[in-house]
Amino acid sequence: MLDQVVCLAAVTVLGLLEQAYFALMVIYARRKYSVSPPATTGPPEFERVFRAQANCSEYFPIFVFSLWLAGVFFSQDSSLCSVKTHGNLKYAKTYFNESFKL
Repeated sequence: MLDQVVCLAAVTVLGLLEQAYFALMVIYARRKYSVSPPATTGPPEFERVFRAQANCSEYFPIFVFSLWLAGVFFSQDSSLCSVKTHGNLKYAKTYFNESFKL
């Protein structure tokens, strides 16, 4: 059983690392644009970074649940789920680049 969930665990860890990266980018944006932690509004550049992080975090629990459900009961091929993780990263990076260009 343990050898069957290695790919699922790897994709889960990659997703968690991605979420940590997004949180660090929000911290960096807070410092760059002088937005205190309780506030979620500020310059448009900050709001873009914050919203990208929030958008990706909102669906992360559903992603992890469906990843494990599909992996345990149907197939261990988690390449499609890693595509979703890569898509989130590209989506957020596009938002980040627009706000950090200025």
